[in-house]
Amino acid sequence: MDKFVIHGCEQVLRFTQVSAWDDLSEERKVQLGFNLGVVAHGLNLEKIDNYQKLADAREGLISMQVFREHLLGVIKSHGVVIDEAMVAKPF
Repeated sequence: MDKFVIHGCEQVLRFTQVSAWDDLSEERKVQLGFNLGVVAHGLNLEKIDNYQKLADAREGLISMQVFREHLLGVIKSHGVVIDEAMVAKPF
């Protein structure tokens, strides 16, 4: 697995640990979107598995926790091994 894609997976999990979309700074929202693009491209995801869920979280249709759990499931289903220490880093 490409290290850049793994890093993207770690970052999306890291940034989705907040309670709500608005808990993220504008900078972190941009970083989350960028890293989600890396994940989508690297794992060859369909729109429903990435950007639609992001839009749902942003609009409050699903919680950030549900969004994060969805991403974690997608990442694990593709066999990506993440470093929990990278996910746990403060931002």
